[in-house]
Amino acid sequence: MLFPGVGDLLVASAGLALLVAAVSDRYRLRGVRLGVVGLWTAVLALAVLMLTDRFDVRYVWLYSGAELPAYLKLANVWGGDEGTTLLLAAVCASLLGPKPAVWRHPDVNAIVAAALALTAALSGPFVATPADWLARAAYQGMNAHLMKIWMLAHAPLVLAAYAWTLSLASPAIAALAGALTTWPNDALMRARRAWALLTAGIGFGMVWAFEDAMYGQVWHWDPVQTAVFAAWCLLGAHLHGIAGWRAGRPTWRWMPLAGALAAALTMVAMGVTRHEALASSHRYIGATSSSLYFSLAGLLVLFAGVAWMYGMHRVTSIPLRIGVAASALRLTQLAFAMLGLLAGGYLAWAFIASAKGLPRPEELKPFFATLTNWARGSELPALRTAFAQWDVDGYALARVLLFPLIGVGLIGGWFFMRRVATRLGWITLTLASLVCAVVWSDGGMLAREYSGTGVLSQQIVAVLPRIDASLIAGGYLAIGVFAWSINAARKAAARGYVLALGLVHLGAMLSLWGALLSTALNGYSQHVIDISNDNWRGEHHGYAFRVTTLDIDRTADGGRRDGKGSFRALAQVELRTPSQEVIGGETLYRDARAAVAGYAGPVRQICEILDYRYARYANQPGYVLHPFIDRGWGRDVQVWVSTSAAVAALEGGAQPEQAVVVLRVFPFASLLWIGLVITSGGALWLAFRSRKETS
Repeated sequence: MLFPGVGDLLVASAGLALLVAAVSDRYRLRGVRLGVVGLWTAVLALAVLMLTDRFDVRYVWLYSGAELPAYLKLANVWGGDEGTTLLLAAVCASLLGPKPAVWRHPDVNAIVAAALALTAALSGPFVATPADWLARAAYQGMNAHLMKIWMLAHAPLVLAAYAWTLSLASPAIAALAGALTTWPNDALMRARRAWALLTAGIGFGMVWAFEDAMYGQVWHWDPVQTAVFAAWCLLGAHLHGIAGWRAGRPTWRWMPLAGALAAALTMVAMGVTRHEALASSHRYIGATSSSLYFSLAGLLVLFAGVAWMYGMHRVTSIPLRIGVAASALRLTQLAFAMLGLLAGGYLAWAFIASAKGLPRPEELKPFFATLTNWARGSELPALRTAFAQWDVDGYALARVLLFPLIGVGLIGGWFFMRRVATRLGWITLTLASLVCAVVWSDGGMLAREYSGTGVLSQQIVAVLPRIDASLIAGGYLAIGVFAWSINAARKAAARGYVLALGLVHLGAMLSLWGALLSTALNGYSQHVIDISNDNWRGEHHGYAFRVTTLDIDRTADGGRRDGKGSFRALAQVELRTPSQEVIGGETLYRDARAAVAGYAGPVRQICEILDYRYARYANQPGYVLHPFIDRGWGRDVQVWVSTSAAVAALEGGAQPEQAVVVLRVFPFASLLWIGLVITSGGALWLAFRSRKETS
């Protein structure tokens, strides 16, 4: 096949065409068209190579496997650094169009797309596989953590959201420089699409994380998650500042600045994924493009700063009396900006602490003392190094973020209530504020219901009353937006717009309630069982379980494996609910290493299931531990079965046929999933309906 020999040249040519489009008005459209056609041709060619098992191409050899189903082979187009950068460049190029007449300088969006395309070409997605690699193995196989259906949804949605966010850079910088008098409608549409796609992408990521021992929960302030959250918040600040925007009005610079910083943070998120300074559950092993992404982030910040200074001398301030409603929107914008900047600040501090070699505080190393009692002497240095590696201090960040979060709830609830009736707004704001204050001072539902049976840091337990206050504020916002939506939909012509806007806010509050309640009130129990005994165990939160069968095979499945091939242990489990209903399913324990490598003792396996930091330390691309999950309206239940000792025994080892079982219960988790669906649905409706219907 000829294409692997010329594919990288095609990608490089597309990048050069986009570079010409960035600096030349005359050849702008021609350069964009050539770049878009070239990049999408390369993406489609890479997909064909994946689907046809062309392991003579290095990228296919690195990330795919012959036994994989077709959808996972296709998903591996974005399974590695080279393919992800190529796909992001293609989407970014597709969003380019004629350059606005008001902006006479090089187009930042086209520069970013060109840089991504040229980086993809340099990474060589189409180079041939070295002969010694092919002699060693027919293919390396897919990272076992990525062998999920969610690979088809989470990654593409996030990449598309990044591209739409990056497309905000040019209008934002033009606005800061004083080249825009009103905010362009297409930029409003792009911001809505970026936020909607990022919300949906984060939602699918939460579903995926809930099923993987590398996470085991929906959120843990992984450095990549932190950067994405910061971008999501700045997009929220950007959207809340669009209404009535005019150059020269009070605080007019903050909305375009939020858009520019959101674009920069998408590049930071891509760079963090590929950088080894911070411990992260998102990692491209051997990736080399982090310097590009950090450079692009710095370039966007530099352009925004220069434009800010330039606009100070071009834009005349407009005296304007600010109404009450406009003040509420600005306060909300400020709160969202604070959330994003705080998250970005804690991420930056983690990088600074890592670069300066500062010792990581002991309170950020849960389970470490327990693990050192079980680790072999030769393993202790590696274990200490892993737990000393910096990541984001999620505990401290969560505590600080609660303040602007409470502010968003109270301001938002008042804003919508006063649109129903002015007096109603002030009365309900007073009541909601008093309730928040009382709950904060005396403790609320979480503080009373917390029993210590779950996995929760004492640093978070200490602020449960503050979390209760944020839930009250969020509930006030949900009630306010519901009342406004029903009232406004009866009067407004654009009922769809009103209801969709209400759904976005209502769903967001349901998600907040679900995430906080399920995390704060989670419970777990741990057991070491004999596989040959299928009696009911547990009786935790009214649930009991038993492991009925254990099937082990070494059949190739397209995932990473060692020279002997990986093994999979599928444990069939049954779960008895509080209503005495019995449901069944299976758990997966997969490893590309020897059956008992690094798994001496059940305590280690329990730590891995309960603490993502140790799971991250123990992680290998060929190793996964997936639970059986029962989702219900009242709670979600995970049953984790780590069968390493049982596998060793069945293969002739000395260990007994034991398995470690952990039962975890997450109350009210359904609110999170329902809220994400509602928010994403409303946001996508707003983002992709016609401009006339949403204006």
